[in-house]
Amino acid sequence: MLLATPLRFARGMFPANWHQLSSIFSRSTANTAWRGGIKLVGHKQLSNQRPIRTLSLAGQLVAVPLQHGRSLAEPCVRIGQRVLKGEVIGRGGTAIVWAHASTSGTVVAIDACHPADGDQPLPAVHIAADGQERWAPPRFPPHPLTVPALAEFALQMGLVGLGGAGFPTGIKLAGTAHPLDMLLINGAECEPFLTCDDRLMRERAADIVAAAALLAKVYGITQVRIGIEPNKPQAMTALQQALVSTDRRIEVHALPLRYPAGGQPLLVKSLTGRTLAPGRLPAEVGVLVLNVATVYALGRALLHGEPLVSRIVTLSGAVTSPGNIEAPIGLSISTLLAAAQPHGTGDIQVGGPMMGRVLANSAAVVSKTTSGLLARSESLFPPRAATRPCIRCNRCVDVCPMALRPLQLLSACEQENRALLQQEKLTACIECGACSQVCPSSLPLRDSFRHAKRTIWLGVRP
Repeated sequence: MLLATPLRFARGMFPANWHQLSSIFSRSTANTAWRGGIKLVGHKQLSNQRPIRTLSLAGQLVAVPLQHGRSLAEPCVRIGQRVLKGEVIGRGGTAIVWAHASTSGTVVAIDACHPADGDQPLPAVHIAADGQERWAPPRFPPHPLTVPALAEFALQMGLVGLGGAGFPTGIKLAGTAHPLDMLLINGAECEPFLTCDDRLMRERAADIVAAAALLAKVYGITQVRIGIEPNKPQAMTALQQALVSTDRRIEVHALPLRYPAGGQPLLVKSLTGRTLAPGRLPAEVGVLVLNVATVYALGRALLHGEPLVSRIVTLSGAVTSPGNIEAPIGLSISTLLAAAQPHGTGDIQVGGPMMGRVLANSAAVVSKTTSGLLARSESLFPPRAATRPCIRCNRCVDVCPMALRPLQLLSACEQENRALLQQEKLTACIECGACSQVCPSSLPLRDSFRHAKRTIWLGVRP
């Protein structure tokens, strides 16, 4: 069972003037409030004090997955072949996310690897790094850059959503039959401990703004809004300063300081006042939503010809050397942990404590959706109490940002009743874990919903 960080009101965890920051950076929009959510201690100060680091790959072996979700690229290299960083090593047809070498070196195997945040081994190209980090020639998008061309280019550059689910960016960019008038950029990063997006916005704000402006131009979008929780004042300031150099209408908005402010339906509500009903796509309400790291990666592809070969990973928790590392895709988790120097032998959490999971395989590698590695300790991740009978306190209903009835959903999961799951709107659950966090009986609410979506709803059995 996932052990979430303890619920506390975040008094003292944010700048004393965050109310003023909110008024400076946020413009009022009618009916933007959403119900539910919780306030959590962030623990972000553990890892957000140092600039993003890189590691030497000399002598390292990377295993770049060829599969992402249902997208499986065919390997186009052979064992013994020398490859350059950014070179295509897996390609496919329509709707396939291509794979690229994340370092220069020699292909030593085409075999399975275990992604850090996945359930099953995936086919991968294994590369022995030469330590030289020599790049393949850049590849730029076609001109003129239309929406269909942009979507295809994003797939061929290996771009996926870097904020969580990892949905192929090209498919999201192509799925815009509805007219769009707004681009929303998600910089909330509301998960405790994680600071990879915070440091990205602080250090590479100009690149983010340039990418956002180009996207807006391609789609003919008149408004761009970047949503950030105001516990990231340096990131907000960096972006605001970068906006001076653009003629596009781009605004930085402060989001509510409560989890899960970065959930897509809640972000849309906060930044536009529009309601994204369960099962509807953001394009249906006129908006395109992208994570801030995805926008940055898209900008590197469009403006510099670089495919997605790395991502920023937060190292935090009970470690000697916390911070953020720009990690090549396929780098072994053991290499990152050696850089972090965990205390003791506790479990390693992949991703945030609310929506992440415990590392299941010590031989796992960084995937495109590996946002963080947190060394767990009892002080930071107290063990959950034993499950007890529900006391009907209704707290789970109060905090659910999607206005669901978690106890009724749990009952439907236990019965494996698909009709009842549909009635209780299982698919509307965003798996934020707020209900589990506040449950005084320690009922496995979120974990049950996540399991039911995969097994009962989709019919996938272990």
